[in-house]
Amino acid sequence: MGVDDRHRGPFSGPTGWIEEIGFAAMALASCLALYLKIVLGRARLDMPAFTASLRQAGLSILPAITLVTASLGLILGHQIDAVLTDLDLPGLVVLSLTYATVMEIVPILVGILVAGRAGVALAVRQATLTVTGEMDGLLASGIHPIQFTVGPVLLAMLLMSFAFMVWGTLVTFAAAGAWLWTMAGISPALLFESLIRALSVGALIEALIKPLLFALLIALIATVNGTRAGRNPEGIAGAATRTMIGAVSAILVMDLLYIVFLRV
Repeated sequence: MGVDDRHRGPFSGPTGWIEEIGFAAMALASCLALYLKIVLGRARLDMPAFTASLRQAGLSILPAITLVTASLGLILGHQIDAVLTDLDLPGLVVLSLTYATVMEIVPILVGILVAGRAGVALAVRQATLTVTGEMDGLLASGIHPIQFTVGPVLLAMLLMSFAFMVWGTLVTFAAAGAWLWTMAGISPALLFESLIRALSVGALIEALIKPLLFALLIALIATVNGTRAGRNPEGIAGAATRTMIGAVSAILVMDLLYIVFLRV
């Protein structure tokens, strides 16, 4: 006997990965179409869903973002202090570590935390709606399921990822500056000067764009994995696991590709 098709989710054949990419592109196009209709006044944003998504993607992980970036700042300050014990090059050391922190570490941390909270929650919701047949109910009611479920969440993830990048950077350097001022005698002015010297306008724009790219990847991966659950209830847990692993992997690969091909 063959495998029961009722327990085989979508995207499970040999060409499943191609179907996943196509479905992700369709989901992105659907959300962009929804946003365009909202801008043109032809559609309305589901404000209750958007507000709930903001809480889920933002306020619920704000303490974690603050704690992680504050810890990062203290670690950064300690490492700079340790290096300066052997080298009398405070400006150069602070300059290089400042660039690495703003351009790489904080965006990746923000992306991972957003994936762990908002991305997994979106995947579980999508999988639950698919397993219970509520997706079919939305279609029967004439409601676009992707725009209804993913549209508000993607917008909230983009907004909160941008806000977290700004907040995380400020907290990181406030903590690092406090450590260096009290433990190494380096004035906050030097840290601020290194921040200005390390980050050009283009670099600052890049640092703010990267979390948006990560949020977009997370939302698409969560949508694909949630839909992939099919009718199998066990697929809900699998969707959450695959989303977290896939999102973290995609964030790191995207960051590497950005460095190799786009940064000159």
